[in-house]
Amino acid sequence: MTRTPLTRPMLVAAAAFTAAGGYVHLREWLDTYRDVPSSAAGSWLVRIGFPVNAGVSVVAAVALVLAATRLPKLLWPAVAATFAFQAASLAFLIGSRTGTVLGWTEPIWTPGAEQSRALELAAMAALVLVVVLRRLAPVQRPTPVAAG
Repeated sequence: MTRTPLTRPMLVAAAAFTAAGGYVHLREWLDTYRDVPSSAAGSWLVRIGFPVNAGVSVVAAVALVLAATRLPKLLWPAVAATFAFQAASLAFLIGSRTGTVLGWTEPIWTPGAEQSRALELAAMAALVLVVVLRRLAPVQRPTPVAAG
Protein backbone atom coordinates (compact mmCIF):
# COMPACT_ATOMS: atom_id res chain seq x y z
CA MET A 1 0.00 0.00 0.00
CA THR A 2 1.35 3.40 -0.95
CA ARG A 3 1.46 5.70 2.05
CA THR A 4 2.28 9.31 2.44
CA PRO A 5 4.21 10.31 5.57
CA LEU A 6 1.00 11.70 7.11
CA THR A 7 -1.38 8.83 6.39
CA ARG A 8 -0.56 6.82 9.50
CA PRO A 9 -0.60 9.80 11.91
CA MET A 10 -3.94 10.97 10.49
CA LEU A 11 -5.45 7.50 10.92
CA VAL A 12 -4.20 7.36 14.49
CA ALA A 13 -5.54 10.87 15.13
CA ALA A 14 -8.93 9.89 13.71
CA ALA A 15 -8.89 6.81 15.95
CA ALA A 16 -8.07 8.95 18.99
CA PHE A 17 -10.85 11.44 18.20
CA THR A 18 -13.30 8.57 17.64
CA ALA A 19 -12.36 6.85 20.89
CA ALA A 20 -12.57 10.14 22.78
CA GLY A 21 -16.04 10.75 21.35
CA GLY A 22 -17.08 7.31 22.57
CA TYR A 23 -15.72 8.16 26.00
CA VAL A 24 -17.76 11.39 26.06
CA HIS A 25 -20.89 9.41 25.17
CA LEU A 26 -20.20 6.86 27.90
CA ARG A 27 -19.47 9.57 30.47
CA GLU A 28 -22.65 11.48 29.55
CA TRP A 29 -24.67 8.28 29.75
CA LEU A 30 -23.24 7.40 33.18
CA ASP A 31 -23.74 10.93 34.51
CA THR A 32 -27.14 11.77 33.00
CA TYR A 33 -28.81 9.81 30.27
CA ARG A 34 -29.09 6.36 31.84
CA ASP A 35 -31.45 7.90 34.40
CA VAL A 36 -33.79 9.50 31.86
CA PRO A 37 -37.26 8.11 32.58
CA SER A 38 -38.36 5.59 29.99
CA SER A 39 -41.64 7.46 29.75
CA ALA A 40 -39.86 10.53 28.28
CA ALA A 41 -40.39 10.94 24.54
CA GLY A 42 -37.50 9.39 22.63
CA SER A 43 -35.66 8.41 25.81
CA TRP A 44 -34.63 5.09 24.31
CA LEU A 45 -32.43 7.01 21.88
CA VAL A 46 -30.11 8.22 24.64
CA ARG A 47 -30.62 5.40 27.14
CA ILE A 48 -29.59 2.81 24.54
CA GLY A 49 -27.85 4.91 21.90
CA PHE A 50 -25.14 6.41 24.10
CA PRO A 51 -23.60 3.12 25.29
CA VAL A 52 -23.96 1.72 21.75
CA ASN A 53 -22.10 4.79 20.45
CA ALA A 54 -19.32 4.17 22.99
CA GLY A 55 -18.97 0.54 21.90
CA VAL A 56 -19.01 1.31 18.18
CA SER A 57 -16.44 4.05 18.79
CA VAL A 58 -14.03 1.51 20.30
CA VAL A 59 -14.51 -0.89 17.37
CA ALA A 60 -14.01 1.91 14.83
CA ALA A 61 -10.91 3.23 16.61
CA VAL A 62 -9.36 -0.25 16.71
CA ALA A 63 -10.14 -0.76 13.01
CA LEU A 64 -8.42 2.53 12.12
CA VAL A 65 -5.33 1.66 14.15
CA LEU A 66 -5.17 -1.80 12.57
CA ALA A 67 -5.51 -0.23 9.12
CA ALA A 68 -2.66 2.13 9.96
CA THR A 69 -0.33 -0.51 11.37
CA ARG A 70 -1.06 -4.13 10.51
CA LEU A 71 -3.95 -4.57 8.07
CA PRO A 72 -3.62 -2.09 5.20
CA LYS A 73 -6.44 -3.80 3.29
CA LEU A 74 -8.75 -2.60 6.06
CA LEU A 75 -7.98 1.05 5.22
CA TRP A 76 -10.90 1.97 2.96
CA PRO A 77 -13.61 0.01 4.79
CA ALA A 78 -12.44 1.39 8.14
CA VAL A 79 -12.26 4.96 6.85
CA ALA A 80 -15.65 4.79 5.14
CA ALA A 81 -17.43 3.10 8.06
CA THR A 82 -15.92 5.43 10.66
CA PHE A 83 -16.72 8.52 8.60
CA ALA A 84 -20.33 7.37 8.15
CA PHE A 85 -20.61 6.62 11.87
CA GLN A 86 -19.21 10.04 12.85
CA ALA A 87 -21.46 11.83 10.34
CA ALA A 88 -24.54 10.00 11.65
CA SER A 89 -23.62 10.77 15.25
CA LEU A 90 -23.13 14.43 14.38
CA ALA A 91 -26.44 14.52 12.49
CA PHE A 92 -28.30 13.03 15.46
CA LEU A 93 -26.63 15.52 17.81
CA ILE A 94 -27.45 18.58 15.70
CA GLY A 95 -30.92 17.27 14.89
CA SER A 96 -31.76 16.78 18.55
CA ARG A 97 -30.60 20.33 19.34
CA THR A 98 -32.48 22.00 16.48
CA GLY A 99 -35.60 19.85 16.41
CA THR A 100 -36.39 16.26 17.24
CA VAL A 101 -34.70 12.98 16.35
CA LEU A 102 -36.84 9.87 16.78
CA GLY A 103 -38.83 11.67 19.45
CA TRP A 104 -35.84 13.00 21.43
CA THR A 105 -35.23 16.72 21.68
CA GLU A 106 -32.75 18.63 23.79
CA PRO A 107 -32.65 22.32 22.88
CA ILE A 108 -29.52 23.27 24.85
CA TRP A 109 -25.87 22.72 24.00
CA THR A 110 -24.36 21.10 27.09
CA PRO A 111 -20.59 20.84 27.55
CA GLY A 112 -20.83 17.15 26.64
CA ALA A 113 -22.69 17.99 23.43
CA GLU A 114 -20.04 20.58 22.56
CA GLN A 115 -17.27 18.06 23.19
CA SER A 116 -19.01 15.42 21.07
CA ARG A 117 -19.49 17.87 18.22
CA ALA A 118 -15.84 18.94 18.29
CA LEU A 119 -14.53 15.36 18.40
CA GLU A 120 -16.85 14.15 15.64
CA LEU A 121 -15.82 17.04 13.39
CA ALA A 122 -12.14 16.45 14.17
CA ALA A 123 -12.42 12.73 13.38
CA MET A 124 -14.18 13.47 10.10
CA ALA A 125 -11.57 16.09 9.16
CA ALA A 126 -8.73 13.64 9.85
CA LEU A 127 -10.48 10.96 7.75
CA VAL A 128 -11.01 13.38 4.86
CA LEU A 129 -7.33 14.27 5.04
CA VAL A 130 -6.43 10.56 4.83
CA VAL A 131 -8.50 10.24 1.66
CA VAL A 132 -6.97 13.38 0.13
CA LEU A 133 -3.44 12.30 1.00
CA ARG A 134 -3.97 8.85 -0.47
CA ARG A 135 -5.50 10.27 -3.65
CA LEU A 136 -2.56 12.63 -4.09
CA ALA A 137 0.08 9.97 -3.39
CA PRO A 138 2.03 8.93 -6.47
CA VAL A 139 1.14 5.52 -7.83
CA GLN A 140 3.98 3.04 -7.46
CA ARG A 141 4.45 1.07 -10.62
CA PRO A 142 6.75 -1.92 -10.91
CA THR A 143 10.12 -1.05 -12.40
CA PRO A 144 10.57 -2.78 -15.76
CA VAL A 145 13.50 -5.16 -15.92
CA ALA A 146 15.75 -4.65 -18.95
CA ALA A 147 16.02 -7.65 -21.22
CA GLY A 148 19.34 -9.09 -21.96
